[in-house]
Amino acid sequence: MSINLKERLGTEELSHLKTAAILEFTEELFESDQYRLLEVIDSDQQQLFIVNRNDRTLTVLSLSQDMALKKETLFTDRIISMKEYFEDYSLSENTPPRKIEITFMEGRTILIEPENSKEQNKDYQRDDVGRQVQEDFEHLIAALKSTVIL
Repeated sequence: MSINLKERLGTEELSHLKTAAILEFTEELFESDQYRLLEVIDSDQQQLFIVNRNDRTLTVLSLSQDMALKKETLFTDRIISMKEYFEDYSLSENTPPRKIEITFMEGRTILIEPENSKEQNKDYQRDDVGRQVQEDFEHLIAALKSTVIL
């Protein structure tokens, strides 16, 4: 059985990101179909990407190593392009993307690459966690696509 996002963020090193998310959005964030979430851990920060399908927003919570929290809410109707990157795409196996690049009207570009988490946290190297993260990533992409016509 895979580890869901709430449990993954409950580990000691990621619990501050979970706490920040709950303070910003309430506990409902992890149980509502209104939200799609994906966490990405890299060397200098932890990020939680949150698509609110009803409000049509993408919120990025970033927690740096010195515990500075940054919250950005971007409106998905301002997305002008979203490029999915695949590695050795297989139509028969429906290979998932490894990262996406989202460009907004203001010229802002956001790169979301969940594979980075594997390098920073050994739990993300487990097959069940990797599958769950990939599923979360696909749900996030689908939620973004459903909030905007590209």
